[in-house]
Amino acid sequence: MLTINGIAVVLVVLFAFGDTQTVNFIYGKGKVPQFNLNNDQSATAKNRVVYFWRGMNDDRDSGNIKTVAFNKTFDNTALTVSWTGNLRGPLGISKCNRWYFTFKGKECANPFPIDTQMFQIVKNNVHASHTVRGFCFGIPKGSVSIGFNVGKCPGHPLGNAHTGWATTTTLVITEVDIAKGN
Repeated sequence: MLTINGIAVVLVVLFAFGDTQTVNFIYGKGKVPQFNLNNDQSATAKNRVVYFWRGMNDDRDSGNIKTVAFNKTFDNTALTVSWTGNLRGPLGISKCNRWYFTFKGKECANPFPIDTQMFQIVKNNVHASHTVRGFCFGIPKGSVSIGFNVGKCPGHPLGNAHTGWATTTTLVITEVDIAKGN
């Protein structure tokens, strides 16, 4: 058992085909790190998994980029997801691409979808680091498939998207207990 700052960590290394490597850090049942919102103590991490992909280079314009499984341990907690990596879009004039998360194949409805959009009026091939992050409530405990997807923006033509490119891409999934406010 590995311990980092007094936190029990199980390190699982999974090697996939090609240039993709996934590393999961799963926090054990011992001390669990605090996850703070606005510097208060209202949210506590219950379960966290971190995925890394080195050299992801996905040129699809529409569809699923990655799907991972997460074991949600409580009914009354939220999931927070955070994707950080290079995105390029939409490499077309007056076109748009949208990246978004799905939970068990559906977008989050509570409170809102977790997404980002990129619209371009000039043709530029700019790859830049982005973070797509948000909370989703109302997901029951158990196995949850979490997908990161790309597609069309409502009301705009589909652009030529690109996800990843010559850097490390990170996905962090955290189950959090958020205390009710006043």
